[in-house]
Amino acid sequence: MYQVITVDDELVIRSGITNFINSEIEDFEVLHSFSDGAEAIEFIKTNDIDLIISDIKMNRVSGIELAKYIYENKPYIKVILLSGYREFEYARSAIQYGVKNYILKPTNFAEFKEVLSQTKLEMDQDRAKKDQVQFMDKLKLFYSNILSGKRKESMDTLLSVFEDVKENTPANIGQYVYDLYEIIIDKLNLYLKLQLSADKFNLKQLLSQHSVQELKDSAFDILERISGMLLNEEEASNEFLLQDIKEYMNEHLHEDISLQDVADKMFFSTVYFSRFFKKQTGETFSNYLLRIRMEQAVKLLEKNLKVTEISEACGYHDPSYFTRIFKEYYKYTPKDYARRFMSCK
Repeated sequence: MYQVITVDDELVIRSGITNFINSEIEDFEVLHSFSDGAEAIEFIKTNDIDLIISDIKMNRVSGIELAKYIYENKPYIKVILLSGYREFEYARSAIQYGVKNYILKPTNFAEFKEVLSQTKLEMDQDRAKKDQVQFMDKLKLFYSNILSGKRKESMDTLLSVFEDVKENTPANIGQYVYDLYEIIIDKLNLYLKLQLSADKFNLKQLLSQHSVQELKDSAFDILERISGMLLNEEEASNEFLLQDIKEYMNEHLHEDISLQDVADKMFFSTVYFSRFFKKQTGETFSNYLLRIRMEQAVKLLEKNLKVTEISEACGYHDPSYFTRIFKEYYKYTPKDYARRFMSCK
């Protein structure tokens, strides 16, 4: 159910819209109505809603100003503006604040229903994307906690997964946790070069439990077994992980790669990846990346490539910036470095 507020200085209009939505439109519920944008802003400062339906012209704060406030402070809230024919072009100026949908006065309720249907489709898509992002963030955190041997943190993350889906049936929750572990095992096989299968940890037991408590018991048992196995594999696993990280960085040296990019590639949370990298290499990610780029630059100088070509190959798309970084690192510009150190070879 999506929560709605209506804003219009005409009582008849806002009451009509409120009654229409609450009696005729599924999946939307009008919580409150207001006579001015200022009142609406005060309400949404402390209340979560999904949609605002607002007149464009009001005494103190207009619909445009309300849309601007939403855009700058709570951009996830959708806005539909009501306007008279003469105001329509003015209303369209709110496109800069993310407003896509407009309704002309006097309200045609068939048209209004169509606009609400389109808005719901957009909101459903936004919600699905948000849920997917949250799931992936939690999954990466869970994976990182398992790899780093943080037993309590791993258990807490797993418990929060159950909280996320507590309204579902045991069968749906079981499938959800099964999918989570299947992804974890897939990443362990890919990056730690292990040969694990769902059968090794009897993941199918998650699909046959009849209560949430039984599911939790099974999920925690699987977690303990994976964690115990990784303790015996830790040294070799770290070597494989570091090797994959370095290979990826070398292959993408010409791109504008960041710590976030590499962490995502390795399916790590950024915090865990940063700590892991420093522990394994003795360098921060940024220092290591700078060093291998500068070393690559010197190798390319030896091949007599132009500075512009070297700059691009090392991930710097501005040759002047590359030259400045090179000079800060080696105390010479690329050309001076080549003349001083390579003419002797």
